[in-house]
Amino acid sequence: VQKESETTMRFPDNFEKLSPPILQLDEVEFYYSRDQPLFTGLNLSADLESRICIVGENGAGKSTILKLLMDDLTPVSGIRQAHRNLKIGYFSQHHVDQLDLNVCAVELLLNKFPGRTEEEYRHQLGGYGITGELATRPVASLSGGQKSRVAFAQMTMPCPNFYILDEPTNHLDMETIEALAKALNKFKGGVILVSHDERLIRLVCKELWVCDSGKVWRVDGGFDEYRDILQEQFKKEGYL
Repeated sequence: VQKESETTMRFPDNFEKLSPPILQLDEVEFYYSRDQPLFTGLNLSADLESRICIVGENGAGKSTILKLLMDDLTPVSGIRQAHRNLKIGYFSQHHVDQLDLNVCAVELLLNKFPGRTEEEYRHQLGGYGITGELATRPVASLSGGQKSRVAFAQMTMPCPNFYILDEPTNHLDMETIEALAKALNKFKGGVILVSHDERLIRLVCKELWVCDSGKVWRVDGGFDEYRDILQEQFKKEGYL
């Protein structure tokens, strides 16, 4: 991972408090094909105080849960409920797909959120370490970590009150991961993230949702309890 310039991040939270429930799935069933049910009887809820990390093996359905929560996928049965003033900011692990690589970062924000001054776009990018000539270079020429920062700047510009982050640390160095954790801890809205990054999970998350075998259950003991559960599983399966 390339060393990035030191940065701080800020997730703006100039929004009013929303009374719960903010976001929930009730008795949700979902499958892509009928003979392979992915989830049944899924009951999940989150509010503006939530700091939730979804963990589980690859292919367990973590990204599918995020898409159900965001209303990008519709349950086969059961319902998704969301507060009418809920505004979700989403960071995809394939965030580069969300960026126009042919323009510079300033133009990218201008195209997405027209009607502001160039100074405002530059200020927004500067809050994520995209300053000076970095802001006027084609996005395609930026490093992986710099592209991630542009994606953060784009995601936070409309001031969401809830963030859903899918593997946000993939291209980030240690300092930027810490800056991200600090920004999430200061943020006054809700956060659900999928991550394999133990450091980020420890710094940010107060609640774990374990996704396995078509079920999701909550672990209150945080990362240590989850690690103990994994070790027990490995013992049973003969890995330890």
